[in-house]
Amino acid sequence: MERLMLLVVFVLVGVLGFAMRGRTVDGTEVSLCLTCASAVITRGTRGEKYIACHLGGGLRTVNFTVCECTGYSVRGEACKLVTIEGFTPQKREVYREIRIV
Repeated sequence: MERLMLLVVFVLVGVLGFAMRGRTVDGTEVSLCLTCASAVITRGTRGEKYIACHLGGGLRTVNFTVCECTGYSVRGEACKLVTIEGFTPQKREVYREIRIV
């Protein structure tokens, strides 16, 4: 009896996994990376796509359809330059030139 219940549970989990595959969280099939300024998108001649993200430094491969990203920035939108105090180089002082004889 225990084996039968275990078999039924195993089959049920397998069927649910098969039925849920390929579904997205919000119903979209288009990756958010396709319109992101931090994305590097390479398209092949046979329709294949290679997507990588360079947000925060190194280049990381993205192997799934992204529906939400905290580092997303719209491609083509003007970026603001931000100065963080304490991390900018201090201004150099200008000294008078002295002639040594």
